[in-house]
Order: sequence, then C-alpha cells, then structure tokens
Amino acid sequence: MNQAIFRPFYLGLLAWLCVFFVKAEDPYRFFIFEVTYGQISPLGVSQRGILINGKFPGPTIDCITNDNVINKLDEPFLITWNGI
Repeated sequence: MNQAIFRPFYLGLLAWLCVFFVKAEDPYRFFIFEVTYGQISPLGVSQRGILINGKFPGPTIDCITNDNVINKLDEPFLITWNGI
C-alpha cells in the first residue's frame, strides 16, 4: 500500500532528474575556407594553382549551409558537389 502512494513521487523525481541532468544541443560548427592562388607541384612541375587554407589538395569539406568562404582570387569561386 505504501509503495503505491509513493509511486507518483518517484516518477516525478525521475522526470525532474531527467530534465535537469540530461543535456542535448546542436554541436557548434564553424568553418572558414580561405581560397588563394599559390605554387603547387602535383605532377612534379611547378605551376599556379588554387589553395584552400594554404593547402593543396584542400581539407576534407564537411560543412553545411552558411559556413564561410573567403575568396581572395581575382575571379569568382564556387564550391559544388554532386550527390549526397
């Protein structure tokens, strides 16, 4: 009989603990890709190429809409990928 009386109390306590001790939020993500020209030698011959963050090949792109791209080239630059 006493257990039945305290069951709502225990359930309420469990719910309260879940609300205050379980945290879930979106991970903070922020990427900046700085696109510039630079000298590269992909086949052993030095040539002018496009660098992303000073590297060729550039970093693995793991981004979403509204991440920043800083274009320091003389012309427009577009990063596209096909498929999912």
